[in-house]
Amino acid sequence: MKIRIITVCFTLMAGHLFLPQLCRASSFFEMAFKSDSIYTPGKMNMTMKLTNKVKVEGDYEFRVGIYAADTLVRKQTLPVTKEEPAFFELTFPKARDRMDVRCRAGLFLNGQFIEGQEKPLTVWPPLVPFSKEPTEKVIWVFDISGRLQIFFEQLEVKTVDATFQAARDFGAPDIVFIGECIDPNSMRVITHRLESIDSKPVVIFLRQKQLLENGEIVIPKEENRSKTVICDLNSPLLQGLRKLDIMNMVDNASYLRINKEKGKDWFIDSYVTEVVEKKGIHSYLLSIEEEDQVTIYCQLYLADCDNPRYGILFNNLLKFANKIVESKKNR
Repeated sequence: MKIRIITVCFTLMAGHLFLPQLCRASSFFEMAFKSDSIYTPGKMNMTMKLTNKVKVEGDYEFRVGIYAADTLVRKQTLPVTKEEPAFFELTFPKARDRMDVRCRAGLFLNGQFIEGQEKPLTVWPPLVPFSKEPTEKVIWVFDISGRLQIFFEQLEVKTVDATFQAARDFGAPDIVFIGECIDPNSMRVITHRLESIDSKPVVIFLRQKQLLENGEIVIPKEENRSKTVICDLNSPLLQGLRKLDIMNMVDNASYLRINKEKGKDWFIDSYVTEVVEKKGIHSYLLSIEEEDQVTIYCQLYLADCDNPRYGILFNNLLKFANKIVESKKNR
């Protein structure tokens, strides 16, 4: 489901009224962030460039205003030409809590107001290392891309790269992370290695394009895009995230369909669910417990290590799995 957030506001900037604008082909300029969610202390980067709708010659400029808690914190005027975009940067100090920022840009031609746009930016406190959580778990990582290791390094968590090694070389894991978009051949190898383990670790599958065919858990190829999504924001897996954050990660994601057989002893919890008038559970984030084996499937987009939304979700996945392992050991 593609969510279009249209901010309708009538505000004054440099004495000019901002009318509601949509960023579309009819606009005179495009306004984009390198990332619309950043850790602090950190720097925001915003690019503004004129579109092909601009035909008139003259002196163009952007007047930028950054607002936090309805207070103007920075304003700047930037010249722009049809050939070269304008760049705006601002370094935010360390924030104590999550804060919503509004970024406005007004386009002027020879001093006359032409068009205004506004986009939201979210700034977050620094990432807290997971090492502050009590854990001495053995964590295996199967990840051909290598991106997962960046998340673990940011969280200061030690892991075992089991991608190219035989499972017996590392003993028994407590938690297993399987990286994004694993090809079928590699998935068969990983599945075989996991089946050879006597213990039952918590297994976390990150976003996949396809799974091994078993008829029970599949990624439908037809019309697999979000339309109506419900979120369990009380779940520890979504702690610290808002529905807008979830929608951002759901966009362009593919949900799983779980065909639960009658009489099968499964306990399924779906935390981000696609509402579909078809049989089965259609989910972007769920956990399945079967015979003391817990498996988590996360189809939400989780690829940008520098975006706090993804860091929060990744941290939640690790905490959730850690808690399950602790619960098993205390039985």
